[in-house]
Amino acid sequence: MLRKMLLIIFVISIPHSVLNAQDYDAESARKDQVKRGKQLVNEGRCNDCHTPLIETKEGLMPDSKRTLSGHPSDSEMPKIPSVEIDSEEWLKFLSSLDSTVWAGEWGISFSTNLTPDPMTGIGKWNEEIFIEIMRTGRHVDLKREIKPPMPWNDYAKLSNEDLKSIFAYLETVKPVRNVVPKPIPLP
Repeated sequence: MLRKMLLIIFVISIPHSVLNAQDYDAESARKDQVKRGKQLVNEGRCNDCHTPLIETKEGLMPDSKRTLSGHPSDSEMPKIPSVEIDSEEWLKFLSSLDSTVWAGEWGISFSTNLTPDPMTGIGKWNEEIFIEIMRTGRHVDLKREIKPPMPWNDYAKLSNEDLKSIFAYLETVKPVRNVVPKPIPLP
């Protein structure tokens, strides 16, 4: 009788154990994917352009409250000077820009909010959208190209697994509500 009960308990517990092992494997795989994504974001130096800097007693440092939130919406908008791009005045203008703003023959571009905020960041994206953007260099609305200096063509060379890992990590970043301006063409 005891053997029958133990056999019944064992048979009943097998599916439960298998399901728990599968859940653990999926959770473990997801953690590994996020860890790989964080590594790629750090190696790709995404924070250099997508995280605003703040003045500290140690000098300019990334603002940990706005990690990967793009160009701050509360920043003053730069005015494009009416000078030649290769002039001294243009170089002076470039040196006045912060790390979330870039200018060139395309005009002025602002780093995007990569946080999972659904209104102002990438919170409404999924893996497929993210991969398509990185492969094609076209903004999410597919109406315009991603502006320099975003090296999307380098990211396009990454494997789907690496791009999925980057996206998985970006989903774990604290959402920051921050409306980034659209690019401004040269006059």
